[in-house]
Amino acid sequence: MTATIQAQKEKDAALAANASLLNLNAKIREYEHWAVVAKRRRRLSIASYALGPALFLVLYALIWLPGFDRRTLIAVGIPGFIIAIAFCISAYQLSRNPGGGPKEVKSEAKHREGKASLRRRSEGEIELQIAKKRDARKLQVADGTFDQKTRRLIYKDEAYNEIERLRGDSKRYRHVNNILQGVLIIGSISATAASGVSSSGGPVRWVVLGVTLAVGISSGFMGYYKYKERSFYLQQTADAIEHEWEAFEVGVGRYKYCKTEEIALKEFVEEVHRLKSEQRKRQQNLEQPPETRNTGEL
Repeated sequence: MTATIQAQKEKDAALAANASLLNLNAKIREYEHWAVVAKRRRRLSIASYALGPALFLVLYALIWLPGFDRRTLIAVGIPGFIIAIAFCISAYQLSRNPGGGPKEVKSEAKHREGKASLRRRSEGEIELQIAKKRDARKLQVADGTFDQKTRRLIYKDEAYNEIERLRGDSKRYRHVNNILQGVLIIGSISATAASGVSSSGGPVRWVVLGVTLAVGISSGFMGYYKYKERSFYLQQTADAIEHEWEAFEVGVGRYKYCKTEEIALKEFVEEVHRLKSEQRKRQQNLEQPPETRNTGEL
């Protein structure tokens, strides 16, 4: 009888721990979504701040350029002016109310009246909440409530999230590399063509100088920060982890020789941990200055 009661208590504790873990995971997903929204709003704010004044300058320049009649200026200027005003309003609203998900805030005056005002959480607040929830999940997993198999399953689920993170970082570095590569290719061709056309000098000489400077800066950044290599290694690690994930799910490769699922799960955790360690070593190697970088380990 005592053993039955003890087993029931352990079962109830396990169910409560699982429910708490699911709740923490749901909160982390919610905060991650808010973080994405906050970053998107920040990018839109920066773009609006840049495009609004730039469009005003373009419209102002069109007024003084010869060759445009009154009808053309009206046809282009009225929609352009409206769009520029919209960019400025958008920039003001996004900078005045940045962030992601809403959060209830009570001021002193409204607290006495029983009213509440809402504002969006800032990126820093969202990142802090994500870190807190992740730390709480780690403590809950490490306090002994879950057995080793459950902890490995949790690690397996986190490995899938790691795939998305690695691919996101790889995509960002790839975009930067493509932009710099485009500047390098187009700038080199343009500078060569412009220098050949304007052999006598003049204003084009300064254009050639600016394009050459942009090409040199792009080449320097690409050579020092190794955006292409960073993107490649991140994508390679993500693909390797995804390959292990799929092999474990369908029971092929190294996992088809495992007699039990627990053994296969152990093999999966060890392999993913090895892949992450290798990626960290490659990242550390890329962080070194070019003169001290050990290319043999890449």
